[in-house]
Amino acid sequence: MARRLAEAGEIAAFGIRHGRLPLAGVEDLAPWLDRLADAGGSGSTQDFAPILRAVRATEAVRRSLSRADSPHLAARRLALPVFEALLARADRLFGPDGALKDDASPKLASVRSTLRRRRAQVSRTLEKLLEARSDALGDAVVVLRNDRYCLPVLASARGRVPGIVHDRSGSGQTIFVEPIEVIEANNDLALLGAEERREADRILAEFGREVLAQKEPLRAAVRELGALDALEAVAAFAELGDARAPELSDDGGWVLVGARHPLLDARFARLRRDVLGETREGRDAVPLDLDLPATRRLLVVSGPNAGGKTVVLKTAGLLSMLAQCGVPIPAEPGTRLPVFRSIRTEIGDAQAILSDRSTFSSSMETLSKILEDCRPGALALIDEIGGATDPEEGSAIAIAFLEEYIARGGRAIVSTHLSSIKSFAASRKDSICAAMEFDEATGRPNYRLHPGLSGRSHALSVAREGGLPSAVLERARSILGENWERREKAEADAERALDRIRRSEEELARERDRVAREREILEAERRSVSAERARMLEEGMAGFERARRELSRRVERELAEARENARLAQLSAARVLDQAERAAEAEEAVAAAKEAQRERSSELSPGRAARVRGLGAEGTIVALDEAWAELEIRGKRLRVRRSELEPIKTEGLRRRREGGAAANFASRLPSTVYRDLAGDIPEVNVIGQRLDEATETVEKALDQALLAGATHLRVIHGHGTGRLRQGLRERFRAHPSVAASRAGGRSEGGNGATILELR
Repeated sequence: MARRLAEAGEIAAFGIRHGRLPLAGVEDLAPWLDRLADAGGSGSTQDFAPILRAVRATEAVRRSLSRADSPHLAARRLALPVFEALLARADRLFGPDGALKDDASPKLASVRSTLRRRRAQVSRTLEKLLEARSDALGDAVVVLRNDRYCLPVLASARGRVPGIVHDRSGSGQTIFVEPIEVIEANNDLALLGAEERREADRILAEFGREVLAQKEPLRAAVRELGALDALEAVAAFAELGDARAPELSDDGGWVLVGARHPLLDARFARLRRDVLGETREGRDAVPLDLDLPATRRLLVVSGPNAGGKTVVLKTAGLLSMLAQCGVPIPAEPGTRLPVFRSIRTEIGDAQAILSDRSTFSSSMETLSKILEDCRPGALALIDEIGGATDPEEGSAIAIAFLEEYIARGGRAIVSTHLSSIKSFAASRKDSICAAMEFDEATGRPNYRLHPGLSGRSHALSVAREGGLPSAVLERARSILGENWERREKAEADAERALDRIRRSEEELARERDRVAREREILEAERRSVSAERARMLEEGMAGFERARRELSRRVERELAEARENARLAQLSAARVLDQAERAAEAEEAVAAAKEAQRERSSELSPGRAARVRGLGAEGTIVALDEAWAELEIRGKRLRVRRSELEPIKTEGLRRRREGGAAANFASRLPSTVYRDLAGDIPEVNVIGQRLDEATETVEKALDQALLAGATHLRVIHGHGTGRLRQGLRERFRAHPSVAASRAGGRSEGGNGATILELR
């Protein structure tokens, strides 16, 4: 118990200094490890993802806990297994997206390189067929059917494109034909693809066996991470409710100071809404104060109905259980709790009609089990003991039970309305009575516990508050008789005397606080006067020293200025002549530059080729005025200042446009596909399209990207409602040409784009 409470305190202090532990993404690994074991280590990259998350989290937590200077967290760090070798192996095999890297093995790198070359060859062959058979095609694109590259041929022109038919469109107007010219090339691609899969399966199976060799350390790591996560949850609970670790009582004393039940405390309202769905807007509970020495084995709580008796039992029992589970409790400093070996309760109505159990019979069964379990260190919490039957018989059973329970070494807190049980407790030195406070003026309880009093039930006051007629209440009072009146008067006098004592104690405490505050104020003023006197003396000496140093610096500065003025006087004539000569040269250079700029500007005209200085972008002038020009660059128009353009020869621009891999690649893509500014990844923009339309567009772009030898394709779908993004990711996650997919990085469009890694 003490260790768990200390750990909770250490994790809370660690979180304040260093933040939360990196535990995100960790889950139970048992299903994944069992699946790997059943398959002998074989699995997909997705099967290893949760295992690698747990391994990385373990290493990250170990590094984070290395900053802890507390003993229990240091022990937790030592209990975490080390996975540096396994993690290093995983980093060599898997990329950031979890897919196998090309260089995971030399053979895989070779096969994938050959695949890309063969796809490029197939692409060139099919491009020629697209041009030669364009009149027989339904669309000028290459499609992938059954892992074979095909052409979409009009059904009416089937005989004009010889080859193997693999599929038909939904409308039936288009058939997908694998031309004879690429059958062998497709066969090679299929063989290479199978070889790639075999090598990938071999690598993953080998890695899976390494994982299985670490199965027990992985299970231990997840257990330790789960324990640390529970500690952080405990710390969050404590922070939310201003909870703290109680003192542990060595002598069996039980002290609660300002204790609050979490289900009633306003500070836990947000937590109750999130976890329990609570909707009520109630007032905050009255804190509970309780002082029960070790010699008091029994506390009998009495008072009016709905006065808080049951809450006293539940608060005392729940906070004791929380503390013994290592959870800080919502109570004020000074709270001291004993350690119980067992806590048993009999609270609420456990009657069951179908099993012939009444309220009283079910209560007796529970009390029997509580008595069987009783031994030193046991605690019993019993609500309305001896109730639900004849008061005399119920009182006798309750008293006999409590005598036996205390004799066996147990401690108990019980609530009751029965006078005989209250008298029994008042007559014993090892027992004490306590009453719940009741306001006679308002007819409502105040929910404060007063030890030393036998509380009254205030049944007539509660009945009056509930709306019973005055005549009925007066008749009840006459039935109770004079003895009841005298007892009520005596108990009321005792309650008022106790209330006066309590008010006097509160006034005395306030006076002590006022005197203490005044003493602190006087002491602070004395320290302030002493500090001010010392400060003034120190500032006076410091000011004198500053003035002396400033005078010395001023004399030295004036002497240095005099010497410098003498030296400058000798150089002034030469400097004036040199500056005049340089100014003349600068004016000539500026004039020459302006003349050259006017000559270049005069050569600019619509239709001429020009380059933007500084950017290196080249294009054709489409519009021109005195200050601005519009330049067409690869179908895009750019508005620039006229002074930033310089003319180039049209023939040079044409050669640069027609040459180069980037331009050649761009010419083969559909109108919706283009390269990004860096020229690294082809893109397809489907923003504003429906899911089916977008899927078809991406299919075409994917086929073209594969033919061109690209390794990735960026799909730009935007954010929107997320339906288009989710639909595209689900449809292409299992696509045979897609090895993996991920959201775009910060410079790739973020979650508004999806990056497809091509096989």
